[in-house]
Amino acid sequence: MDFISGYVLGSRMLGRRIGMAASAESFAPSLSSEADKLADRVQRLSLVTEALWALLEESGYTREQLIAKIEEIDGADGSVDGHVVRPALRCPKCDSAVSPGAKLCQFCGWLNPDADPLAAI
Repeated sequence: MDFISGYVLGSRMLGRRIGMAASAESFAPSLSSEADKLADRVQRLSLVTEALWALLEESGYTREQLIAKIEEIDGADGSVDGHVVRPALRCPKCDSAVSPGAKLCQFCGWLNPDADPLAAI
């Protein structure tokens, strides 16, 4: 490759890198905004959880009972790993996979009468 060809190729690559960097910079504020929204949601969920536990504790429940219930729910999917995995349902109308928290089948509109309001949390 001669000098001119190398220079042109290098210039093109630099131009692409600058374009990609500018694109990333314009995208960064929306990522930061989404991260802030998620942080706020986690804080609200933490507050609600703490309030619910305070009410239960005032009603006579113990930490041991709370821990046992957490482990029971965590292990319901076959793995005690700190995550709850709810299997997808099958739509009775079109046999598509439907999230357990979904109110409607995204393909045929079937209304899920057993939608779990907590599954989306």
